[in-house]
Amino acid sequence: MSRLQTLREALTHAPDNTALLLLYGHGCLDELHLDEALETFERILTLESDHIEAQICAARVMLLQGDTSGAAVRAERILQRDPVNTSAYLLLSRIHMMENNRAKALEFYNRAIEINSSATDPALEADLGRTQGKPALRDRIISTPIDVFEDEDTGELQQEFFDDPFEEAPISDWRPETFFAPGDSERFRVTFSDAGGMEALKEEIRLKIIYPLQHPELYKAYGRKTGGGILLYGPPGCGKTLLLRATAGEVSCNYFAVGIHEVFDPYYGSIERNLHQIFETARANSPCVLVFDEIDSLAPDRRTVRDTQMRNVVNQFLSELNGLRSDNHRILVIGATNAPWQLDPALRRPGRFDQAIFVPPPDHAARMEIIRLLAREKPLAKFDDNALAAATEGFSGADLHWVFNRAAELALADALHAKKTVPITMELLQTIAREHVPSSQAWMDGMKQHIPATTQDALYNEVRKFMQQTASKKP
Repeated sequence: MSRLQTLREALTHAPDNTALLLLYGHGCLDELHLDEALETFERILTLESDHIEAQICAARVMLLQGDTSGAAVRAERILQRDPVNTSAYLLLSRIHMMENNRAKALEFYNRAIEINSSATDPALEADLGRTQGKPALRDRIISTPIDVFEDEDTGELQQEFFDDPFEEAPISDWRPETFFAPGDSERFRVTFSDAGGMEALKEEIRLKIIYPLQHPELYKAYGRKTGGGILLYGPPGCGKTLLLRATAGEVSCNYFAVGIHEVFDPYYGSIERNLHQIFETARANSPCVLVFDEIDSLAPDRRTVRDTQMRNVVNQFLSELNGLRSDNHRILVIGATNAPWQLDPALRRPGRFDQAIFVPPPDHAARMEIIRLLAREKPLAKFDDNALAAATEGFSGADLHWVFNRAAELALADALHAKKTVPITMELLQTIAREHVPSSQAWMDGMKQHIPATTQDALYNEVRKFMQQTASKKP
């Protein structure tokens, strides 16, 4: 018989025993039976309304359920009765941190430490940037070698260090142009349902940032942390950028999408400073998702780069990624590129972008899903999504979008002359599809030139496997 079953049996004989109820409530909380845990703690409070531990536990359960306002009300009530309750102050600090009010969170945390210096919460302390005994980020960047690589001219091994191009950079209040805070209604305009297919990729994003925030205790039990790095690569127009935008509509935390124009600057050392400020902002607003599209522009292969400043930019970027790993911040960094062969190999070392996912042109099922999305609210006649999917083998999402747009233009021209609505026919859609060359074909042809036959790399192997499967389908 399990511990919970034993306690449940004991409570049938003593249903009003608060000590037993408290043990049972803690057991339910440990097993993540949140509804049952809250019901148990509420039962204790009906028997003893001033039971402080039950009030604290009930507030914690509410926080795990996502009811931050309810949890805050509970914690504030506790402080009205017990002004020196450190657990309530720590709980309020956690609540304000989740609501991105770092100043208030720090105020409550400091108050708890003033009352009881041993009442620490290491995870919360790290989120607040109060972790003691670690060197400053800038010191780690300057003193730590970034990577070792072979010089193409001499054949000698070279060690890269960060060349400090700027003086001490303060934490900035910088925000990217695309920034969504929790609760921002604009973020929900695009979600995973708007991005057809790519189910494996969507689930990977859920595993790294969505589920950990929903089930923190479960992830803690398995020793898994929030965040990490995901690199998306593949032909243009296959949904990488759309999926990055849709992620904002799925996650409950902050979302930063950094445009390349927000990083690059004509002044020497400014790019490194900008990158540092971007990551500092992410740290100050964690948990969050930090997105870099066209990441190959920020981290080109240093073996092919002769410009000293650009090499420093790559070093800075790698250092910031290292900092996220060592600081244990809850940040998911997602990078996307159409040219994976141009990336510096060090970018994919463990702890940086250790998860590389190939985003190929959509398969038949995914094309059908995209086609249905594109067909919504359009005047169609005798529409057959399965037949159109079969006629668009190798088409990217962008290609399919173009087919529908072109068909709509031609049907609209006929409607203007006829002065009535003219439906878009299947024949028209299929004719346009037959005349269109898939844009991904040029990417595949270029990729063949960058994949040496002897290369055994997971990134290239996925592309090679896709090409072989595509070739086997051709008559």
